[in-house]
Amino acid sequence: MFSARIQNIPDSGIRVIFNRALEIERQGHRVYHLEVGRPDWKLPPGAADGVSQAIRDGYVNYIANRGLLELRQSIGEDLEQRTGRKANAETEIIVTLGGSEGVAMCALALLNPGDEVIIPEPAWPHYRAVTQLADAQPVSLPLSYQDGYLLDPDFVAKNVTSRTKLLILNSPNNPTGAVQSKECLEEIARLAEKHGFYILSDEVYQDFVYQNHYCSMAEIMGESDRLILLNSFSKSYAMTGWRLGYIVSSPSVSKILNRAHQYLTVCGVAFAQKGASKILSHPERETYLQQMKDTFWERFNIWKNALSQCPCVSVKPPAGAFYLFPLINYRGMSGREFCQYMLDEHHIAMVPGEIFGEDFGQHVRISYGRDTDIQTQASQKFVEILNG
Repeated sequence: MFSARIQNIPDSGIRVIFNRALEIERQGHRVYHLEVGRPDWKLPPGAADGVSQAIRDGYVNYIANRGLLELRQSIGEDLEQRTGRKANAETEIIVTLGGSEGVAMCALALLNPGDEVIIPEPAWPHYRAVTQLADAQPVSLPLSYQDGYLLDPDFVAKNVTSRTKLLILNSPNNPTGAVQSKECLEEIARLAEKHGFYILSDEVYQDFVYQNHYCSMAEIMGESDRLILLNSFSKSYAMTGWRLGYIVSSPSVSKILNRAHQYLTVCGVAFAQKGASKILSHPERETYLQQMKDTFWERFNIWKNALSQCPCVSVKPPAGAFYLFPLINYRGMSGREFCQYMLDEHHIAMVPGEIFGEDFGQHVRISYGRDTDIQTQASQKFVEILNG
């Protein structure tokens, strides 16, 4: 008999679509991949040479649980430069196997059975799944399409109870692209300090902000014990397969998180961390990031222009990330039915909105992370189908 906790958690809805798309490709069809949050872009300056040199130098063995010290130091220096938050590389930073492991670490280290985790939705389904794996209770906080999926601190406050242990923030947001204001985040921070719950701030899309000012929670909460900052190299540097994420928290919290980390993975991949250690301080880094953001803004505009031609589609323009989360009203289909139809009949892979929250069954998520030519071709085909 399998454990009840794992049987009650569905397979990743995103991966179900992805696997079906791969199956169709194996049958010899061209598939337009708009389902997985993979940014197609060149590697950052120095990354490829760095990892090649690391392998030649023998960085193929175990390293410290927390990760290669020089990478942690680079992360700390970058964080201080961006936000003013100083972080001790020895006691406050852990390099994780992607952001995914970081979220799981937090759930396993912080949550007890019956604890509540507030999850503003739509949200990456990983948050809910790891909450349930820890036998805690996810509390959905459905956000409004009309309000652009922006958080209302008063709405958050109404959902705080004596059992609230954690609030998960994701700004810029996956799947909506919403970017929360500094004023909103300040109110949320005050709630956390007042009621004594933790905030897990997932900021993996920090370098994809096109509109509005972006504010890191580290700028507001600094070294507070209540803040856990999650980030990753996967999105900003197109390094999804390297599995490099990191968590920054106070020494007391970090000590407990590292205990979970060491039993989940022991440590990360030595040569990958060595190869990444100079990325954050590379002199061409800012140029690289700006070029990447400009290209992704171009990809967004391709879809913006295409969707404006479809009367059955409504969408709130995102302020960040690289997703669109349109509301679809096509032939009476639900979002799931629409995605299945588009994949099976037209080989366009998208993700049903209900995967990100049960209140979003008429939505779909479109990732415009892949090559610009793919976005042009896929969007043109999309318009032809919906207006045909």
